[in-house]
Amino acid sequence: MKKIDKATLFNIFEVGDEEVYKENGVEDLLHNTYILFGMTVKGVENYFIMEQMFQNRYGETFSTVKDSIKLKYFTGLMRYLERIDLSQSDTLYDLKDLFGEQSIDYALKEMIDFFEEVEMYENCALLMKFFKIFFPKNSWKLQD
Repeated sequence: MKKIDKATLFNIFEVGDEEVYKENGVEDLLHNTYILFGMTVKGVENYFIMEQMFQNRYGETFSTVKDSIKLKYFTGLMRYLERIDLSQSDTLYDLKDLFGEQSIDYALKEMIDFFEEVEMYENCALLMKFFKIFFPKNSWKLQD
């Protein structure tokens, strides 16, 4: 079994999509609702792919740091959502068409479940605002 270098592993989660945009001189796109929301939805999907890769490679050793990595990563994704203007409902409805109901539902529910588990209810409140915008009829079914 290989040892995990915690410092190196955490560095993977430090460099976000924002750095790539800045390095390429297009950081003004970081104010674009489509980009911010897309980084969040795809970020959740990417997290679980990376988690599975590390779990397969490091096994039980990874399990000891998994929760702290997930907290750091999901907290970073929340910074994208915090910058989205919720009053732009037309734009938000377009996001549903662009990213798909299933992907949005999955990302929001995974984040809500996680932040409930770690008792970070301010994050849950913001995520619920998004969930209610995208799924107004299903908000009461969130626990499914």
